[in-house]
Amino acid sequence: MKKVSVSIVSLLFLCIGWASVSVTAAAQENPNFIKRTVNRYSPLPSFNEAVVEKSNFLSLVLPVLRTDMVTPPQFFINEASSILYREITKRLGIRYRFYGTDDRGYDCSGFVWRVFQSAGSDFERVAARSLWAQLPEATDEEKAQFGTLVFFNGLKHVGIVRDSKTFYHASRTQGVTLSTFDGYWGERITGYRRAPARLALDQ
Repeated sequence: MKKVSVSIVSLLFLCIGWASVSVTAAAQENPNFIKRTVNRYSPLPSFNEAVVEKSNFLSLVLPVLRTDMVTPPQFFINEASSILYREITKRLGIRYRFYGTDDRGYDCSGFVWRVFQSAGSDFERVAARSLWAQLPEATDEEKAQFGTLVFFNGLKHVGIVRDSKTFYHASRTQGVTLSTFDGYWGERITGYRRAPARLALDQ
């Protein structure tokens, strides 16, 4: 019985050794042998499936972060100016109406009064000429700042500066709109006055 057990163990070692030699020889003759064997009997992904080629990284399209997307406009420097901007832009496109002070239509001074009122600045609704007389003159720096009032045509028209190139106003032909200082309007500027909410905007 002892002899039989020894013979079985010897035979087992002989089979293992023969299998190792066969696998080594097959691998030397064909390097893909082991990879095929692993793929056949193992649930693990193959080498080609697991490795991402360098060329795939080069083909990726990465998003480009534009600086103007993360830099807020000048007039969003505080909550008050942000509220004023919102009150102005939500009225864009509303028609012109003589003596109008609500969303049924605006004249130029009615539009200015309404948006500043909605933004928390309490002052009397008056004509552009009276508004000019009540407010202090804007500095050179303030002339290009959002919220400053700009007057035209000998104080017959008033708008709100957006920046150095554009302003908001109630136009007789276009209603509440954004216009540029180039050309027609730029040639008709009478002057600038500090916004009724200047102190609120600067806080």
